[in-house]
Amino acid sequence: MMRLRVNHLWLLPAIGLLLSGCAGFGGAAAEPTAAPVAAPPPPRVVADGKIMPARSAELRFLSAGLVGQIMVAEGDQVAAGDALAQLDSAELALGAEQARAALTQAQAAYEQLAAGAAPDTIVAAEAGVAQAQAGARQVDGGVSASDLAAARADLAQARATLARLQAGPKDDEVTQARAGLAQAQADLQTQRDALSAAKSQADLAVAQAANTLRDAQDAYSRIYWENRKAESQPGDLPQAQKDAEESAQRAVGSAEAALGQAQVALENAHQAEVSGVQSAQSRVSQAQASLSLLLAGADADQIAGARARVAAAEAALARLTGDARAGALDAAQASVQQAQANLSQLQAGPRDVDLAVAAAQVQAASVAVRQADLALERATLRAPFAGTVVAINLKAGELAPAEPAIVMADTSDWKVETNDLTELDIVAVNLGDQVTLSFDALPDLTLQGVVTDIKGLGSTYQGDVIYTVVIRPQSWDPRLRWNMTATVTIGA
Repeated sequence: MMRLRVNHLWLLPAIGLLLSGCAGFGGAAAEPTAAPVAAPPPPRVVADGKIMPARSAELRFLSAGLVGQIMVAEGDQVAAGDALAQLDSAELALGAEQARAALTQAQAAYEQLAAGAAPDTIVAAEAGVAQAQAGARQVDGGVSASDLAAARADLAQARATLARLQAGPKDDEVTQARAGLAQAQADLQTQRDALSAAKSQADLAVAQAANTLRDAQDAYSRIYWENRKAESQPGDLPQAQKDAEESAQRAVGSAEAALGQAQVALENAHQAEVSGVQSAQSRVSQAQASLSLLLAGADADQIAGARARVAAAEAALARLTGDARAGALDAAQASVQQAQANLSQLQAGPRDVDLAVAAAQVQAASVAVRQADLALERATLRAPFAGTVVAINLKAGELAPAEPAIVMADTSDWKVETNDLTELDIVAVNLGDQVTLSFDALPDLTLQGVVTDIKGLGSTYQGDVIYTVVIRPQSWDPRLRWNMTATVTIGA
């Protein structure tokens, strides 16, 4: 409801004219006298207002997730920084650990690159250069008797392989292949049994970790409420009880981390079972295929391949005894150049661009750690100031809502706000103006206050430009409540 200023000064001239006109009837006109001019009364502005705490906050979780724990109840008094509610943060904690591991790895890679090549690595590279140079000298010096012997041996081996394929499998080869298949089948069964037992053990560890977490949560809840009950009694809470509460809270955190690790171990055991059995089955399939291939004998493609290897060995022997040696010499010289380039790179140390890339990777990993820590911190709602928990819109185990999760206020100080003063009214209001406050709920109560703030930006409401004024009461009545209606009389 909008209340307007009332000013009765416009009635005074009209009343004077009326009285002077009446003096002309029934007698002589009275001598005109100068009427005293009264000072105009100060402006009077009346408006509606609402009672509000001096400070309040609507707290929301910045990320979605299941509500893990609610630490307060409506009506609780909390200090600035106190934890009010927490999302289930086991996955976030694992993410933070993974980010730290990645940062450690990136830092180690940078330090390894910055340190340059180890002395033994340079020695090995120098040995590689010497070996390549020796090889080049050997090729350049001509074909030795040993080279010819090796080429002839390769040719003899290729011809023997071709003859064996054409003759078919030997009895001892078939026996060995059958034994390999039997061993692979036995290994498959052993692998299945061992991996299944490991998965069962990991599943049991998850159940035990979950029980431990529930026990820790129950112990913490019991100690927490015992301490809250003790705090409501006269005297300070003993340090031993505070320590017991902190210890129980840490035990809950440790149990949550242990459960997360047990769940990861169970998943790893499951994956190990799948991959291990698949690997063992693959070896069985390979052994079966080898036996089948051996029993089937060499096919046309294998014989053709063996003949090709014979032809290649014959060509290699021909190259050692002909002008084709030049290609081998070129290859030897290329090996020397490659070995020398590798040694030069190791001796020169890391390039600036490589160090810059490694440093950027360290910085990116550091940012990832800060992001993971921030996400973990944001999973806990904390009180921004000391005050009272007014409303809680959370339930443990349910998704955090988009609406304010917790509403809190500082009820040690109050104010009254009015936002229905028009542009015609606001010009008569000044900071420091005295204000009289009355209340619909308490007709017999009147309080005095002072204008402490006039919002500079007006808004449009139903065609009027309206402004907000803040009044600080000079006294208070405990019967008044948040959002009660007050009548604000400014400059009375």
